[in-house]
Amino acid sequence: MASLRGSEPWLVTGASGFLGRTLCAALVARGVPVRALVRRAAAAPPGSEPHIVRGLDDAEGLAAALRDAGTVVHLAARVHQMDDLAADPLAEFRAVNVDGLRRVLRQALAARVARFVFVSSTKAVGEATEQPWTETEPPRPSDAYGVSKLEAEQVVRELAERGGLHAPILRLPLAYGAGAKGNILRLFEAVDRGAPLPFALVRNRRSLLFAGNFVAAVDAVLASPSAGSETFFVSDGHDLSTPELIRSIGLALGRRPRLLPVPPAAFRAAARLGDAMSRRFRVPFDSAVERRLLGSLAVDISKLRRLTSYAPPFTPAAGLSVMAAWYLGQVRAP
Repeated sequence: MASLRGSEPWLVTGASGFLGRTLCAALVARGVPVRALVRRAAAAPPGSEPHIVRGLDDAEGLAAALRDAGTVVHLAARVHQMDDLAADPLAEFRAVNVDGLRRVLRQALAARVARFVFVSSTKAVGEATEQPWTETEPPRPSDAYGVSKLEAEQVVRELAERGGLHAPILRLPLAYGAGAKGNILRLFEAVDRGAPLPFALVRNRRSLLFAGNFVAAVDAVLASPSAGSETFFVSDGHDLSTPELIRSIGLALGRRPRLLPVPPAAFRAAARLGDAMSRRFRVPFDSAVERRLLGSLAVDISKLRRLTSYAPPFTPAAGLSVMAAWYLGQVRAP
């Protein structure tokens, strides 16, 4: 992994997040000088140099963080939220994910940074697939977060090509590993509690990405000269159905999950009821939730394999074992 070594500092935005901390730890372990862009020094990952900014509109702070930097990995974002209470969610997402990205990228070009990795999402393309997506799939984002990520990708392409910057884009599916939160952590908790999970009859296909494989993908696109103006889907290279994922989590935790054989038609009926009730009330289950639980979202990583050296070093079983060890030691233990 030659590109993860070197004397020029790396700047990681969003360094306090789950993937940011994983990437910083890998860089520090390889002796790479790492600058963590954070709002407070205590949030910087161990071994990194904290660079404090009030936000992505802090021009002076960004300029200081980028001085003499060779590589930027841009992870900072307003993330997708299930219950977004903002009056105008798209405007809120654009303010950080599009305008903030534009400011960081312009400052990086002014600082003559050589390499810039933009971390995007499969949501820039959509929510569900019949067949695994390739990079030729026409984007049809279905929510404000996805729209903002697609617009940010377009900003990267426009500014990076104009400035001659090596700037690959990585579209990530659901990521997991030590420190992960959100739906994957809730699934770990449900399996650990022995909660009944009504997904035994689900036959879908989901791509996932272990944090260690994310680090390998960053390394691969930076090491490949042909990747500089490309967009790539990234995954573990081995898709799982929802019940397969639950069983794998159970195996990692040493727990036997309680999978119940509820017919998918029952989920669809409940989703239609939720859709009708949502016109007057906030409901926990509707068609959007049903699609996320029962639908498929798979990506084809052939392009990433073909143009770079990417070969996922971790299997899903290995990645889930790492997350299970963290969960048992840090989440369940207290």
